[in-house]
Amino acid sequence: MNEELAVYLVDDDDAVRATLTNVFKSAGFEVLSYPSSQDFLNAMPYREHAALLLDLRMPGMSGLELLKQLQKIDFLHPVIIYTGYADVAVTVEALTKGAFTLIEKPTSNELLIQKVKEAIDMSGIARIQRGKRRAAVEALELLTPRERQMVELLAEGESAKVIGEKLHLSPRTVETHRMNILRKLQVKSVAQLAQIVLLADFSD
Repeated sequence: MNEELAVYLVDDDDAVRATLTNVFKSAGFEVLSYPSSQDFLNAMPYREHAALLLDLRMPGMSGLELLKQLQKIDFLHPVIIYTGYADVAVTVEALTKGAFTLIEKPTSNELLIQKVKEAIDMSGIARIQRGKRRAAVEALELLTPRERQMVELLAEGESAKVIGEKLHLSPRTVETHRMNILRKLQVKSVAQLAQIVLLADFSD
């Protein structure tokens, strides 16, 4: 990625935050540092390409409690738990609540930087996919109820004759609907239409 990367640090240990700040700044990151979960929530920073590096055991709101809050507000950035107190139960709970991964302290600076970059890369891909899916859903909402009936059959590759029999329409009427659907969705083929249906999970 050529875009500027950022990391949010949330850890109550001043020495840990200072060390990690130097580590990530040396790697070219913008660093935003917070001594508590509540301080992070109050600030709620936003950078386009960022990840949250989060300690678990902190006074007040714990890292897991912060994860719960971030789930509620649909936090867009990946969260990496960085803790010295991980066990199986904690790891499972953190991942269940949306953490990208959990790394135990201490670890090498190189591995930490690598994991943060991986998280940002993958979240960017996921964000693009969410955008495509949202666009597909919005496109299908332009269709009439009759056209919506037809879309799934078209996407499955059914012929105009078969669709007509299933929907009690003439093949010519089916063809008219098909052309209108392609025009509304701004696609040129049924194959492209099938991609939109798949992205939108239309059959669900």
